[in-house]
Amino acid sequence: MKLLMIAFIGLAGCSSWHWEKRGALDGEYKRDEIFCKQQVYTTADGVVTNASVRRMHACMQAKGWQKVDN
Repeated sequence: MKLLMIAFIGLAGCSSWHWEKRGALDGEYKRDEIFCKQQVYTTADGVVTNASVRRMHACMQAKGWQKVDN
């Protein structure tokens, strides 16, 4: 029962969304994602923090991507 509760709590923290960009070409998402990760995480010593995630999202949004719920 404890394991089930831990699994439920873990899943509750996971949101279900994806990035979308109207008119995006094949490969554009991956290219933008790689660019943004390089911009954000190379200066953060590879450590993922809430601030770095926000910077990653801001970078993707600046490139025209929007978070969309599944």
